[in-house]
Amino acid sequence: DSIVVVVSALGGITDRILNCVKAAGRGEQNTVSSILQEIEARHEEVIAAMFNASNAPRIREQVGTIIRQLHDLCFALVQLRALTPQLLDVALPMGEKLSAQIFAAILEQSGTPSRYIDSTEILVTDDHFGDAAADLDATRPKVHGVIFPLLDEGRVPVVTGFSGATKQGQPTTLGRGGSDSSATILGAVLECDEVWIWTDVDGVLSADPRICPNARVLPEISFTEAIELSYYGAKVIHHKAIRPTMEKKIPVWIKNSFRPEIAGTKVTGAPYMNGTPVKAVTAINKASLVTLVAQNDLYVAADILGRMFLRLGHDHVDILFSTQSSAENSLGLVVRGEDTDRVTASIERMFRTELRHGVLKSVEVERDLAVIAVLGEAMKGSYGVIGRIFSAVGARKVSVTAVAQGASELSICFAVPAVNAPDVIQAIHQEFFH
Repeated sequence: DSIVVVVSALGGITDRILNCVKAAGRGEQNTVSSILQEIEARHEEVIAAMFNASNAPRIREQVGTIIRQLHDLCFALVQLRALTPQLLDVALPMGEKLSAQIFAAILEQSGTPSRYIDSTEILVTDDHFGDAAADLDATRPKVHGVIFPLLDEGRVPVVTGFSGATKQGQPTTLGRGGSDSSATILGAVLECDEVWIWTDVDGVLSADPRICPNARVLPEISFTEAIELSYYGAKVIHHKAIRPTMEKKIPVWIKNSFRPEIAGTKVTGAPYMNGTPVKAVTAINKASLVTLVAQNDLYVAADILGRMFLRLGHDHVDILFSTQSSAENSLGLVVRGEDTDRVTASIERMFRTELRHGVLKSVEVERDLAVIAVLGEAMKGSYGVIGRIFSAVGARKVSVTAVAQGASELSICFAVPAVNAPDVIQAIHQEFFH
């Protein structure tokens, strides 16, 4: 079978590069030099461990070239003191360039013909730097023109993950889960049979094993279950990475690179049912409830909702879920903790006239919450699931701040004090998996 490999950076390298360019933007030359030395030393360890004496010099030179490019960029930033999103998207993918060069060389040394591919040459995105979206129609001919000839030659293309480029050739990054997204984007445009995501866990679990030691590996989950799990805190694969393969109905396997003999989890369009309506319980541990209340019913929630979601969508803010009072004069938004101040400031700017004249009350914020999500496609039409969930929560004497159920009945989400989240997860997991 033909194989295309997409690689991420070595562990911790992207964070080091980020710290390096931030230090450069502050003019901290000594810090920049120190971090660059750490990056070089980390890759030298890999080269020394993986390559024989005849091949090591060549890959060492390739790695050195990329590190010099990062050095030159950082020391230009030291002079400019202006770190823009565009420059950040040039710097951050250098970790993937380093690891892809090394991986391609390892394959060559082992007798497998390969070719290093910089994803900026084949993956076309929009210009939302730092969180770019792929343009599949523009990407497809570039990928076909580069990848298929290599496969025909019997070579394994080794592609840098996490990045792409605009139609004008400006480098971009794909945001959280970017390397997984690169893999599924390429899988979709190449119409692959399967995509395998190699991680450090055995697959998708029914709960966080640090909280529920008896959490189970799920043999199969649906594409929509995977998206919901990721969106509500599961770290195995980012929800953006699922969508390209979902549209093409290409299965995605989540497997453990340290234990390749373990089957892992298959993400598919028609998964098995595991005998319980609930597949998994997950959590976002840092969340806030932002509430806006109208003084009377004349200022209807529809107007608030429309303006607010339009603004927050423009600002690329994720709303975990929303609640509305029965009188339709109040609206609550549950958001990630790191977005709280930005959302609050945006609402206060948007409704400054209404707030000043008392049409709307001041914005109320409740912090230190966790969002618990209970998920499973078999929940749809199942009787008593909500009752069992909240009976389990009530038995732990935990108060629920806000509740929402998706229109597809795929998930039930609710907010509780963050300090109570582990107890709640344990209680629900025990209810459905014992």
